Amino acid sequence: MPAGGGFPWRWVIAGLAIAVIVMTVLIPPPGTEQELESTAEMIETGFTEENELAEEAAIPDTIRVMVLNGTSIDGLASRTQRQLLRSSSDSTIILAPFDPSDTDDKPFKETIVISHLADISAAGIIADILGRSEDCIVWEVPVGNAPVIVDVTIYLGEDIEEVIPAIE
Repeated sequence: MPAGGGFPWRWVIAGLAIAVIVMTVLIPPPGTEQELESTAEMIETGFTEENELAEEAAIPDTIRVMVLNGTSIDGLASRTQRQLLRSSSDSTIILAPFDPSDTDDKPFKETIVISHLADISAAGIIADILGRSEDCIVWEVPVGNAPVIVDVTIYLGEDIEEVIPAIE
């Protein structure tokens, strides 16, 4: 210690240096073998798999859908909207806050399901009801904090006409 009774900076710096060395030995840096082994161990124990299954099982309570007809078939959007509304279940209610209408560009060869949410589970349910695979789903998430008016927009293509029943 200094004779004048000053603060022992050398001891503080030495203590910090020892703490850094101990932390480096105990906690491996990202991308090292130890970190990869601990990640593999988590996967083997099912920690990651259980979390992924929980995320996949998230079923939305309500899905707001806008249906747009991209074909030359009159009334296809209305028929599709009616089918979607009838497909509501106890766990998921499908709403259509807008009247079905036509797209600006025609014809669409394939049906496109657009998710306006970061999670595609709502779009996946709609695609499943329409008999489409998840390959038809694309994202169009609003920029910033813009409000989402509908969760899913459907652009009907010519591939959907055999799935949607004729006017009753």
